[in-house]
Amino acid sequence: MENEQEVLNNPVEDERPFELGQWLGRKQAFGLIAGKTAAAEVECLRRIRDGNLFRAKGVDWSGFCQQYAGITSSYANRLIRQFDEFGPNYFDLSKIVRISAESYRKIADKVGDDGIAFGGETVAISPENSDKIVEAVKALREQAGDLANDRSKPAEAGIAAVRRRLLACVAEMTQMFEGGLEDSDREELANAVSSGMLDLRLLSLSLDR
Repeated sequence: MENEQEVLNNPVEDERPFELGQWLGRKQAFGLIAGKTAAAEVECLRRIRDGNLFRAKGVDWSGFCQQYAGITSSYANRLIRQFDEFGPNYFDLSKIVRISAESYRKIADKVGDDGIAFGGETVAISPENSDKIVEAVKALREQAGDLANDRSKPAEAGIAAVRRRLLACVAEMTQMFEGGLEDSDREELANAVSSGMLDLRLLSLSLDR
């Protein structure tokens, strides 16, 4: 709320409609549910918040996050804080292997712009090296004692399983849409998507309380 109020009190730049239009044209929602938020998206979101660009839409920061980014302002602020603390490397790594901010802090000294220092080499953070990346992160977390007494591991496994099922459902619905649908089926799918988005939004709001 402090950040939000500070931003609202800042002067609005003249070029904000143009910059905001560029962002909206490129990316209207984040891949947060899929856990694949890109560093560039968070940096762009930070520019929108810190530059008051959201005001071009006639809403405050909270309203912009809800209507145009599909997330809560508290979650957006948390992502921006993580970007300020870790830089883009954390988000690049998170696209390949799931890792919390707390765990990342314990191995951050091994992560650089060129990749992860592991086994006498630097493994570039890229999808092609996903197997090595997963191995490196697990080993580095073990060395840091991050996995020794991980009491939340069973819960994380359960959430990971639900997440996989959610992604599978989204992929299946996307495949159905791309394969072509009758008008009645298209309407039914649209209703299912809208209902699901509402349920997820309500769950997101509850989690941020």
